[in-house]
Amino acid sequence: MGQSLGQLEEAMQSLGEAPYRGRQLYRWIYRRGATDFESMTDLRLELRSLLAERFTIDIPQPESIQHSPDGTDKLLFRSGKDLWESVLMRDGRRRRTVCVSSQSGCALGCVFCATARMGLRRNLTVGEIVGQVMATARLLPDDECVTNVVFMGMGEPLQNFKTVKAALDILTHDEGLAISHNRVTVSTVGLVPAMRKWAQEKVRAKMAISLIAPNDPLRSELMPINRRYPLAQLRDAAIAVAESTKGRVTFEYVLMDGINDSIEHAQQLVTFIHGIPCKINLIRFHPNPESPYRRPPEERVLAFREYLYPRCPAVNIRKSFGVDIDAACGQLAGRAQIH
Repeated sequence: MGQSLGQLEEAMQSLGEAPYRGRQLYRWIYRRGATDFESMTDLRLELRSLLAERFTIDIPQPESIQHSPDGTDKLLFRSGKDLWESVLMRDGRRRRTVCVSSQSGCALGCVFCATARMGLRRNLTVGEIVGQVMATARLLPDDECVTNVVFMGMGEPLQNFKTVKAALDILTHDEGLAISHNRVTVSTVGLVPAMRKWAQEKVRAKMAISLIAPNDPLRSELMPINRRYPLAQLRDAAIAVAESTKGRVTFEYVLMDGINDSIEHAQQLVTFIHGIPCKINLIRFHPNPESPYRRPPEERVLAFREYLYPRCPAVNIRKSFGVDIDAACGQLAGRAQIH
């Protein structure tokens, strides 16, 4: 699990087979979700037996699954002492989104995020990232499929850049999971050098930037990464990403009561995003017993949005999923590990 098309073609050549056998193998594993070689009926029997002797197909299996009445499922994965979580969100009749983790824990210390309390255990592998999508897809009936993937689970995806990019290739390859590039979003707290690398390499996926605060003092308080890469640098990198993708970046703005939800903050946000092709997702903070932050009154959320639009080209109040099972934005914490 996690091998690229090129790696599987090389593996087949090492066995004396034609490279196209690697493409068949790739299609069976990722497109059809095969878990054993015996089911790969367009490979001759002798080759299937040889593959079974030398290789295994290991799709990560969740240790536990929590279900919410709103149709959201949260999956907990474990490898040794390392834990990570994924979320399946059902929205409407056809939209099925998987929120994946890129690391076990996180090192960046955003004060409002439950994952930050874990610290960083390690980067996840390509197989562990892609495996989250494949394992989650098994929860869907035969007439449904994963339509969207968001890298908004545990960890900072751009700290695991090379691996995340390799996972994106499998997720979006026509003979892999075949998810549209336009339906895959990678989130970042604002690692400016990695954002610039993303732009230079023209990575084909959408980017969402966790902005959280529209001025440097407040953002540095809430997100320590801002002390290294302040808003002026983040702004330039966001423009570079938008230009490279010829599309819009998304700014994620978690509203917290009395912290970043005033009209003055909205005014500062309008100033910051001016000239950046973007949209803004407003997210209501989801409190937990270990956090001092609270969700704003609904009238303040609406007032914030009403100030932004139409001063900002696109503003959305993001729907929350799985709040009751700690599956909403910022709640993933691997509680089996930290409690």
